Order: sequence, then structure tokens, then C-alpha cells
Amino acid sequence: MGWSAAFAVLLLATAAPVLTAARAASVALPKGDAISGRGYFEDRCTGCHSIVRNGFGPRLGDVYGRRVGSVAGFQYSQALRQKRFVWSEKSLDSWLSGPGQFLPGTRMGISIADQQIRADIIAYLKSHPSGQDE
Repeated sequence: MGWSAAFAVLLLATAAPVLTAARAASVALPKGDAISGRGYFEDRCTGCHSIVRNGFGPRLGDVYGRRVGSVAGFQYSQALRQKRFVWSEKSLDSWLSGPGQFLPGTRMGISIADQQIRADIIAYLKSHPSGQDE
């Protein structure tokens, strides 16, 4: 094998993981439905969370676009207190798919495997930008 063929093989071997990662990053999240999300939120989240007040978990009204660990009066885990990002669709989706994998050391142990259900819950949360209930 000549040097140009060896270079081509090396280039392809190193480019494949990069292309796969880029393709995975560009995959869009499914469009969420806030009406369905309300039902999923009520069934799966209200044991710990409310839109308007802190419970076992922090209130989730206005969570979309809010800095992580910033609700006054709620005692976050050290893992959340140390982070400095804003909740977005992508970060909420990662969080809901596996909080412990997304942010080791968190106290939230509930995850939602179904991507569409996560998208629906996120759409519901986005429908409460002021932190007020219906």
C-alpha cells in the first residue's frame, strides 16, 4: 500500500467517529405537545414537583431558560449548585433521560426513557414561562 492509500485509510478511520458525533449532535428533538405534556407531567412529576411552589423538588414554572439551581428557597444538591448553565430543550431532554448520567451527584433518580414523552413534558414546561399555573 502506498503512502497516499495509507493516508486515505487513516483519514477515513479518524473522520468516521467525528462524522458520527456531528450527525448525533444535529439530530433534532421531536416536537413536543404541551397538552399531552401536561398529562405526563401530572402522572410522572407532581409527586415531587409543582409549577408554582417548591416541594420535594423545586418548582418548575419558568424552568425553561432559567439558570440551573437558582430557585430561591430550594436546597439543591451540591452537583446542581455547582453548575452554571441555563435549562434548554437539549439540557432538559438530557436531564430527563437520565439525571444521574447527565449530572452525577444529583438527588433526582427518576428518568423518562421515551423521547416523545420527554419532548411533551418539555413543551408543557415551556408553556409556563412566568412560573404561574393555568
